[in-house]
Amino acid sequence: MINQPTSPPSPWLVAARLALYRPVLFGLSFGQLATWDSLLLVTGWLLQQVFDALTGDRPAGLDVFSIIALLAAAEAARLLVMWTGVVRTKTSQQLRGLLRLNLLRAQLHSGGGEAGPPATSPGDAVSRIRDDVDDFQAFLETIMNVAAHVILTVGSLTIMLLAEPLIALAVALPLLAVIGVTRLVRRRIGVDRAAFRQATSAVTALLGETFGSVLAVKSAHAGDGIVRRLATLNERRRRTGLRDQVLTSALGGFNRITVDLAIGVVLLLAVHALRNGSFTVGELALFVAYLGHLVWLPYYAGQLLTRHRQARVAVERMTTLLPAHSAPALVRHRPLHPVDEPAGPGPVAAAPPLRRLAVTGLTAVHPSGRGVHDVELIIDRGSFTAITGTVGAGKTTLVRALLGLLPSRAGTVSWNGAVIDDPAAFFTPPRSGYVPQVPLLFSETLRNNLLLGRDDAELDRAVRTAALDRDVATLPAGLDTVIGARGVRLSGGQAQRAAIARALTARPQLLILDDVSSALDVRTERELWDRLSGTGLTLLAITNRPVTLARADQVVHLDHGRIDRVRAREPLLAPGRVTLVS
Repeated sequence: MINQPTSPPSPWLVAARLALYRPVLFGLSFGQLATWDSLLLVTGWLLQQVFDALTGDRPAGLDVFSIIALLAAAEAARLLVMWTGVVRTKTSQQLRGLLRLNLLRAQLHSGGGEAGPPATSPGDAVSRIRDDVDDFQAFLETIMNVAAHVILTVGSLTIMLLAEPLIALAVALPLLAVIGVTRLVRRRIGVDRAAFRQATSAVTALLGETFGSVLAVKSAHAGDGIVRRLATLNERRRRTGLRDQVLTSALGGFNRITVDLAIGVVLLLAVHALRNGSFTVGELALFVAYLGHLVWLPYYAGQLLTRHRQARVAVERMTTLLPAHSAPALVRHRPLHPVDEPAGPGPVAAAPPLRRLAVTGLTAVHPSGRGVHDVELIIDRGSFTAITGTVGAGKTTLVRALLGLLPSRAGTVSWNGAVIDDPAAFFTPPRSGYVPQVPLLFSETLRNNLLLGRDDAELDRAVRTAALDRDVATLPAGLDTVIGARGVRLSGGQAQRAAIARALTARPQLLILDDVSSALDVRTERELWDRLSGTGLTLLAITNRPVTLARADQVVHLDHGRIDRVRAREPLLAPGRVTLVS
């Protein structure tokens, strides 16, 4: 069953859940900010005592030098608190790590309740995992700054109200102005930030795909076209980023102006109060000490409102990578260290050895409009089934629907007679291995590409079975050769066989291959199928290669959406029961 997306969650709820992930660290971080601001109350009051003692207006119980010593001690304490800011850095790293880990896990899961919908492009995923996480973390840090500053505000206003109520009330006027202006433009803030993030995703996606397809770009002499396209996307990113930054900077400038005006108004009122004799020099020193920090509350409040809107955009974008756009999945508490818990899905539960795989009434339609309808197919253990046909007949669509990589509209897939409810979660190693048409390799060593974090117990056997052993012997560093972006240092045939060897290292019961011998010469192709057939694996291959078709136990030929003919050594397939739509 496909979970339906829920409405975007409130950034406040996400922030609260995130803060509870590391409550001690979060509390220490907030305590550091609150202590820093609260010590200002002490220093301001001590300044008042110093000047009142010097002028004789309100003599303190201590002498002037004792008060100055206390003032120096308070400032030293503030400096000490400042050096504890490393706690905030650690907290920020931990909370960012949790968000990014949850987003990455959702993208790595194949089926199941924790699998999220795939991103529209690698660049889009990178932008959401990198930039939107940073935007939300900035919102969380601003919450802490404002909360700590509120403590300072309440304390200082209380003291100032006792000294001079009129002057204290003047401090609150800029706050109202900032809140009003920010609320007027909050919708524009969200629109501009969303446009900027989308433009950034497009640039990142093009760069990633270009570097991953360097050979294709070179061979097609398409470098100039790529550069022009990149310039167009970059210009769009520049314009949207400029709009976003101008609005944010304009709001920040307005907030700072209100701060300066507030300081001027308060000082004018204070001078008037001094002339009337209702204000002492010590109280003026107290107000000046507090004002430098107190009047920044409107600025922080405006920043909070701005970042709240940006955080809402970030949450909406991040949750689209999660199952059912789930906010709980975004902030689900889990260990960060890979030793504690793997970043990807856990080990697959053991399944009975494959005896028969049956597809009944399977219907699935690709977004292009092509698809398969009412498919009936039986694959017995140890058999070799080949699916062939013209381009667009639905061969790859059929395999992807069987594996759950493409949602099916009807039908069932059964393993030994038991219906599989979630094929995407079920058809994972070691139950099955899948090698797509285009091998996807990493800019790593060949060894790491084949193992993907697994132990190397099956590595040598997999390399031999994939007919890759002689090629490995010719590489500069053997299996430890770095093969470049998407395996650019390997030939097309070597990349195909490397992908097959990678699937074999997990010892799958069912191996599904999608046109994986297209770049091989006839001799190497025969050698590959000889070795694969000798393993006793159950094989399902999409191919139009005569050498491969000759080795198959049953061949399903698709022509314009219908079975044209079936060749089978045993009556495993009922003719006419498979129909496909092109």
